[in-house]
Amino acid sequence: MRPLNTEPATRRADPLRGLVSHLSAHRTALVWTGVVGLVNNLALVFLAVAGSYVVTLALLEGRLAGPGWWIAGGAAVLLRAVLTWHEMDLSHSIAYRVLAALRMALFDGFSRGVPSRKPGQHTGRLAATAMGDTEKLEFFYAHTLTQLAAAVVLLLGGIAALYRIGGPLAAGFLLGLAALVLLTLPWLRANARLGEAVQRAKSDQSALAVDLLAGSREILGFGLQEQVQHQLAAATRTVARAERRLKARESAAASMRELCSLGILVAVFLTAWNQPGLDRLWIPAVVAGTLTLLSPLMEAVAVLTQLQPHRASAARVLEGISMPAEGPEPAAVLPFAASGALGLEVRGACFSYGDGAPALDPTWLSVAPGEHLGISGRSGSGKTTLARLLVRLWSPDSGSLELVPRSGAAVDAASIDLHDFRSLVTLVEQDATIFHGTLLENMRLAAPGASAEQALEALGRAGLTLEAGRWPDGVDTVIGEAGAGVSGGERARIALARALLLAPRVLVLDETTASLDAATEAVLLDAVAALAGETTVITISHRESTLARCDRRVELAGLHSAPLSQNA
Repeated sequence: MRPLNTEPATRRADPLRGLVSHLSAHRTALVWTGVVGLVNNLALVFLAVAGSYVVTLALLEGRLAGPGWWIAGGAAVLLRAVLTWHEMDLSHSIAYRVLAALRMALFDGFSRGVPSRKPGQHTGRLAATAMGDTEKLEFFYAHTLTQLAAAVVLLLGGIAALYRIGGPLAAGFLLGLAALVLLTLPWLRANARLGEAVQRAKSDQSALAVDLLAGSREILGFGLQEQVQHQLAAATRTVARAERRLKARESAAASMRELCSLGILVAVFLTAWNQPGLDRLWIPAVVAGTLTLLSPLMEAVAVLTQLQPHRASAARVLEGISMPAEGPEPAAVLPFAASGALGLEVRGACFSYGDGAPALDPTWLSVAPGEHLGISGRSGSGKTTLARLLVRLWSPDSGSLELVPRSGAAVDAASIDLHDFRSLVTLVEQDATIFHGTLLENMRLAAPGASAEQALEALGRAGLTLEAGRWPDGVDTVIGEAGAGVSGGERARIALARALLLAPRVLVLDETTASLDAATEAVLLDAVAALAGETTVITISHRESTLARCDRRVELAGLHSAPLSQNA
């Protein structure tokens, strides 16, 4: 069985359109934002037309317009003030909701496909997508998209209004717009290529920064500061060069649009001047209305020439959202309510990476409920891969994993709700992540509702006593980023305590004691031994002292042949 293929979902003709379905819950609010913006622009056009007419009337004929004009103008000004405030309020509200919707969908994709069996996955690029790309798209969907829709409606309404005044006026306006489109198309293609280059350079820069920050200790240890500075400077220069080229083309395109806009205004003025039956008093009003109408249209054209960065961001977000699950389609979820320790049955499970390289040969393993089993094996034999299969971080290419209660039939692990399964079977790895924040916040990653007393009890069971000198604020003591403020032994015991908060039925330890000294190892193993009977423990290790504390131990290489009972 291979990972689900979701490539068609990530290769849509337009990724910006592909993300719209993930924002369907906010469609009404987005439409309303567009309506408010449209009415606001219409009020502005009316003010420009009415203001020009009133001023022209006063200058040419020396008389004031009737009270109706002044009342209508005042109402339009008041309407503009209210709508502008309301539009800003709506845009901010929608922007936050769009950002939340995109990130929730993105993290849902990450939860399926991270860690990936494909070696090309880079967490730095995923982080850049989750933070930078979603923020770029937040403004696009909350403001720019509605702006484009309003511009289209304004265009149609403006053409209809000019046609009512005179067909030649509408024709001149359309010819000017056609010229604008013809002159803009070549810039669209060139800007698309440059925009893609800018986004690619920024993504590479983000990935490099994440890698360098993660390896800061090694960089300092090997004295690579100067080399790293050169790398970052080179990446920054690459981004700056690409951005300068793009901005230069965008400036040239803006100048071209301004010339086209001027040409359209001249054409409208000359056509209006020669329009039979049109009162000359209305010519400035027609020109002013056309100018006000052109403003959002020009902005819309400018947006179209600058869409590539947004399209590239949308493509990356859509790729993250559509990340393939690392395994077959889930089976129908079945209720599972067994009590006590659980056993495990692995039947012919095997695994390979995205390039087809085998990571684990077909494996058979039987673990009794409450047993403490040790698994050893040479480096690269697939021990960590097996650990990740046991907790369903990955799913096997073939074979199966079953949970075995003390009484009753075995249950296919794939048929158990994943959230429920993760509370039953828990993994503690050698390089367990400790996050920046307090000790209690780190503990609550496993059990968000855990109290300080429950966290202290779990830490005590894991053999970590919070001495006042070392932990001045107890569980509220702040731990440095990536656990910089804790030792290797403390990190291991915090990770174990975090797992114990879940009260798992099966606990998988993957080289948890690998970097510990003998005394710290003994404390940790005493804590594990205290789980005897109530929790099934599978310890994967290369240390003889760790494996010696297990009830039974097996060599991974000896698990690649099916038992005789299964061959029969």
